[in-house]
Amino acid sequence: MKMVLLRGRDAGGKYGGSAITAENHKLRTNEEIRASNVLLVDSNGSNIGVVGKQVAIERAREQSLDLVEVAPQANPPVCKIMDYSRYYFERKKKLKENKKKSRNAQLKQIRLSPNISKHDLQVKFGKISRFLKDGHKVKVNMMFRGRQKEHLDVGREILNGIVRELEGVAEPQGEPNFEGFYMSVMLVPAAEGKGK
Repeated sequence: MKMVLLRGRDAGGKYGGSAITAENHKLRTNEEIRASNVLLVDSNGSNIGVVGKQVAIERAREQSLDLVEVAPQANPPVCKIMDYSRYYFERKKKLKENKKKSRNAQLKQIRLSPNISKHDLQVKFGKISRFLKDGHKVKVNMMFRGRQKEHLDVGREILNGIVRELEGVAEPQGEPNFEGFYMSVMLVPAAEGKGK
């Protein structure tokens, strides 16, 4: 997956650069290194000093390893003797793990009415619990129209019932509050809520 910039757009058609990934940020190795002299670092991490590119490549080949340019912007560029294929694999694996860990938790909203039937409420329970198990936050909105505003206690009781029903799965962030035409409560997954 090689990214090519086309007139200010990346291959996906978006402006600007893309995130640095293992696929589009390849380090120069062995003969690909452009500088004639490099600051050489051994496979153990010890600094050897400034040597010619060919001498550094020969030292790497003696150990059956690669010479990898790890800091091309330095003067002279810093090169390290390492097994590049192993380094590349581990780096790709680490990027994949970081991507899994940074799964985007979205805010999902569920809209209810104070005169909701029991069956419809059970369907909403299912949706809310599915969203919470997927790691999303859920905002449950109770919408009041016209004269329904006179019976806020009915809506508050339904929202408190939802919170009680989802006690093991979710934790509320505060009490149900009323704003405008809506009474709402924010629910977070139980593991996330305990940390707060």
